[in-house]
Amino acid sequence: MQKKYRTFINMVTITLIMLVAVLVMYTFSIQSSLDTVQKDIETNNLNRVQFVVNSLDQSINRLNMLAISMETDNSIALLRSIDVMSSFEQVQLIQNVAARVNLQSLSEGWNNKISVYSVLLNQWIISSELNMKTPSVDSLKSGWNYDAATAKYYRYKVSPQIIIRLEFPHSNLEDIVENSHQGENETLFYNPDEQLITRKEANPITPLIMKELIGHLQPSSGTKTVSVNGAQYIVNYVYSHQLGWYLIDFMPLDKALQPIRTTQFWFYSACVMLFMAGVTIIVVLFRKVQIPILALLKGVRLLKHGDFSYRIQRQSGNEFDYLYGQFNDMAGQIEDLIEKVYKEKIVAREAVLKQLQAQINPHFLYNCLFFINNMTRLGNEEAVTAMTQNLAEYFRYTTRLDEPMTHLEKELGIVRNYLEIQSLRMDRLSYQIELPDELRSVPIPKLLIQPLVENSIIHGIEAKRDSGSIHITVERTEHGISIVVEDDGRGMTEEEINALKARIAEPPVDSMGCALWNIAERLRIHDSTHSGIQFEQSPLGGMRVRLNWSLVKSQGEENAS
Repeated sequence: MQKKYRTFINMVTITLIMLVAVLVMYTFSIQSSLDTVQKDIETNNLNRVQFVVNSLDQSINRLNMLAISMETDNSIALLRSIDVMSSFEQVQLIQNVAARVNLQSLSEGWNNKISVYSVLLNQWIISSELNMKTPSVDSLKSGWNYDAATAKYYRYKVSPQIIIRLEFPHSNLEDIVENSHQGENETLFYNPDEQLITRKEANPITPLIMKELIGHLQPSSGTKTVSVNGAQYIVNYVYSHQLGWYLIDFMPLDKALQPIRTTQFWFYSACVMLFMAGVTIIVVLFRKVQIPILALLKGVRLLKHGDFSYRIQRQSGNEFDYLYGQFNDMAGQIEDLIEKVYKEKIVAREAVLKQLQAQINPHFLYNCLFFINNMTRLGNEEAVTAMTQNLAEYFRYTTRLDEPMTHLEKELGIVRNYLEIQSLRMDRLSYQIELPDELRSVPIPKLLIQPLVENSIIHGIEAKRDSGSIHITVERTEHGISIVVEDDGRGMTEEEINALKARIAEPPVDSMGCALWNIAERLRIHDSTHSGIQFEQSPLGGMRVRLNWSLVKSQGEENAS
């Protein structure tokens, strides 16, 4: 099963690996982007808070500088001698100072009030409100102070005989908080000794944020990420050295990173959809390609194991239908070819059996036995030994049916045994065999030459009264070898040769026709183009029979055997 679906599993695995690689690279990239964006947000917000605090400190510094400039003003300097002036002069001086103070206050542009106290007159000659109390020694301490009763920030500038009071309302800081609000950002002022200064519609999460921050604020400025109710917030703060307050700004991190998070979500969703689409495509390819290939592989395996009757029946509706048709045609052709070869082997084996039946006949065996008996009576042991040895070799070779192929040297060896037997019986028979050394190992079928020699003896040599000879020659040809068997017997006319050719083209009706037909049929089965048998008159006076044997194909048959 695993091998069956190996291609499908490999394709899914490769797709998954590629997707995981893309996800890993994208996750690393998006995380780097998130870190970069978060740092940029922290830096930008911190710079914005720093700018607001710097603007606040500059406004406070301008108020401080205003007090110094008023201290040196000529009109205010005359207040140091106001006690020696007449009432009219005092009133006129106070009016001049009031005009000067109002002008300076309005020129600042920030909501503020300036009051002037005369030590000589022991009263506020210019006051921001009615019934102002005489400043006490403790209230004259340096720096800005907060009056909770009036919700004002104030400070004193003390000079000889004159005290200048600068003040601005709490609403100035509230305005800063309101004006600094942007989108999801929340801005507030924080002082450990005072309450928070927040917007009128402050975020309800502000107290929880401050609870996480208290005790963790740096002396000057800083950035911190806090987690409240499962959500993360970026907090930026800057300390105002003029007022001693922290300006704090915080915003939800998820809101700031929402565009990237959204892009990340859609990317992951797209990856999931791409993976599902990839799996779908792979499944379609598996059904349209892999399954048809598996069907072809099944057919090939069955052919390999000898089941040539298998035919692919499925329909794919694509190009594989053509392959199925070609495979079925090929399987049919192979099946027909196998049956043909099988039948040819049966014909060849039957030919060998018929040849053996024709060879192992009582007449031939009786003649050999009578020869042995007569030679024994005559005491010719040498002739008896030669006959028995050649007869034993001959029958041992011809009765072995397990090896259909042999070599030229062995085949001509049994022919030599047969000729020796016949020459012992017939003193007038001689023979000659010519076999080149390089052709000794050429493979040929068994009992291919001996029947020709037997026909030469029976129908050629025995038909004449005087001595006879047989010549056997093996030659190399373009496509294989040529085996020539010729004798000096009575021979045949052209009409008889043509009649013989016609007889071996049809099934045999006698012993001679059977032997020659078997040889011709075996040659046709081997190679009908370059193998065959030829008959012609021999220059020796008898017949010449030529066997043409295709050498290339015989090598394959030898290996198969």
